[in-house]
Amino acid sequence: MTHTERVARVQALSCCNIRRKYMYTQLTSENYGQALESTAQGVLLCSKALCPHCKNMEKVMEKFQAKFPDVALFKVDILEEPETAAALGADRVPTIMVIKDGKVATTKVGLMNPRELAALYETA
Repeated sequence: MTHTERVARVQALSCCNIRRKYMYTQLTSENYGQALESTAQGVLLCSKALCPHCKNMEKVMEKFQAKFPDVALFKVDILEEPETAAALGADRVPTIMVIKDGKVATTKVGLMNPRELAALYETA
């Protein structure tokens, strides 16, 4: 195998792992009800595209998923999906919702670190 082939293979494997490891399901007004009802355990981030704290929460959720790989991650942009945000009761960002057995178990607004998010999830 040539050097170029090895580099291409490593990039392909890395790309696949990143996509699979930190995959968010984007929620819309059409799919949020069904997505939440069919989720045994998950975390939902309500955010805005240009919010710097929301970008930080995305990184926190990625670290959280490394410790809790079976937990589904969801995301909704409250500016693009105002009906969904209103139905969920998210009016400020970042808003984190823990989903257990198809229902929102707890909600917290504001920035958290991975340890705080794990504690929120475990106590919900």
